[in-house]
Amino acid sequence: MLTREQDLEHIKKYLSSHYQMAVATSGRFPWICTVYYSIDNDLNIYFLTSPSTIHGKQIAKNPKVAVAISDAPQSPNTKKKGLQIYGLCKQISGARKVTHAITLWNKTLGVTNKDYSYEGMIKKAISGRMYKITPKKIKFFNEDLAEEGKERLIEL
Repeated sequence: MLTREQDLEHIKKYLSSHYQMAVATSGRFPWICTVYYSIDNDLNIYFLTSPSTIHGKQIAKNPKVAVAISDAPQSPNTKKKGLQIYGLCKQISGARKVTHAITLWNKTLGVTNKDYSYEGMIKKAISGRMYKITPKKIKFFNEDLAEEGKERLIEL
């Protein structure tokens, strides 16, 4: 069995090799969306979305989110890999923090459009705002590392 530190290294490597995730929110009804993301060294997850979306409005009222990231397509007959995350999400504020987050997001995703910046947000060239998910629990199912059903639930 892997140590917690080894699990976290595998998780970080997996997160770094993907760029799309499904985020589930909850309000009057549950909602799920797909967004592009980046991560930092502490496994915080950053994404861009408009606060006027259903998920943006729900996050403003309830910061608890669930995230799923997996390879697609995966055959049911092969070993599966993916992440399930519970965390707290909030819209980032402050010029320095927003600039850091969107710069990381742009670099990770190869976005070069100058509107995708703090200045672009201020000028309303884009409606998106940066959000940060702080993971609280992570389940990494990776059948190369652990038998199905024996994955560790890591609490952060």
